[in-house]
Amino acid sequence: MRLTAKLLFIVIVLSFFSESHASNRITPVVKAVKQFETTVVNIRTEKIVTRRYNPFFNDPFFDDFFGFNRSYKTHSLGSGFFVKESGIVVTNYHVIKAASEILVILENGEQYKANVIGKDKLLDLAILKTESQEEFTVAKLGNSDNLYLGETIIAMGNPFGLNSSVTTGVISSTNRILKINGGVGLFIQTDALINPGNSGGPLINLDGEVIGINTAIYKDAQGIGFSIPINILKRTLSEFLNYGKIRKSYTGFYTEETNDGLTISSIENDSPAAKAGFKKNDIITKINTIPANSKDALKYLIRTYPPGSEIKIDIIRNNRNIQKLLKLTTFPDNYGLTFLRRKYGLDFTDSTSLVTITKSSIPSYIKKDDILIAVNGEEINNIKDLDKKIVENIGGNVTFTLYRGNHTFQIKLSL
Repeated sequence: MRLTAKLLFIVIVLSFFSESHASNRITPVVKAVKQFETTVVNIRTEKIVTRRYNPFFNDPFFDDFFGFNRSYKTHSLGSGFFVKESGIVVTNYHVIKAASEILVILENGEQYKANVIGKDKLLDLAILKTESQEEFTVAKLGNSDNLYLGETIIAMGNPFGLNSSVTTGVISSTNRILKINGGVGLFIQTDALINPGNSGGPLINLDGEVIGINTAIYKDAQGIGFSIPINILKRTLSEFLNYGKIRKSYTGFYTEETNDGLTISSIENDSPAAKAGFKKNDIITKINTIPANSKDALKYLIRTYPPGSEIKIDIIRNNRNIQKLLKLTTFPDNYGLTFLRRKYGLDFTDSTSLVTITKSSIPSYIKKDDILIAVNGEEINNIKDLDKKIVENIGGNVTFTLYRGNHTFQIKLSL
């Protein structure tokens, strides 16, 4: 009886020490990662590339005589995570750009074909839908407006096809504005390693919440990682799901970069800006506490707020700091055509199945009877398409491809 009691005591003691040892290993990082093992996915894309190939001569002159097209497939890897049980996956735009086929691969190796249902190049976001009727485990989305410098974070993803790859670090900056892809972007900066395979994967806090979407934008950066704040996705997800894109928001003001700062140069009558009390020569400093000191920064930040959003804009007026509340709306009907008429005196007709210039106040560049073929390289078939294309690029530039007298040429216009 005593031997049995001693054995039982030994078993209890060993069990106690074993559990104590295990509990020391199960850190908050381990607990957070466990919540995402079935939520993070690998994304494999396939792209068909066609190139002109001349097997006989190196001189490109002979391509017309001896060249032929060679097509081949390229593959790339990235990451993503489920945000809807119905199989909705978030990743980066650059992960799926120009892909002819997309595969979503789960942690257990199961694969599903997926389709792009929404994307935005400027924000580097893409939304996929798996071709499956199953329900999937979704990620819990946190609040990227409530971050602490120095707090521990976890970057999960699929570098080079390795499942559940994890790196850890701390937050170095909560709102880093960087120049990228000819514009700017807003990022969370960390010292967690984020490589191309991690792109699209979640950045997680110790509460097991996604606070960012990893993106590998500086390939040569050492020890620096960047993530898109999750609140940008939370604000725009319904736009992707309902429209396949983020509708452009209308403010009603235009700006110029001056020595004083980002200055409002004009305000349209009966616009959201006019109703909110903005005035010409107001200097914009912040959008919802984020510095906006350039046209690119303003364009990016407004892009993250779809129509119907309310934003706080900090301005300087007569050396006084003022904050205004602006409610964004959709653009008025035919706004793009109205804009071109007002700024360049351009009118169009599509009555002949071609979009033709009927009036122009810049005849040195665009003349009456010129035929508009494309805008920014995309074919224009009617004035409705033209109107949409102009609205999409308000605040930037467009390149018109025109046809005149058996010649095709291009004109760049500032909007």
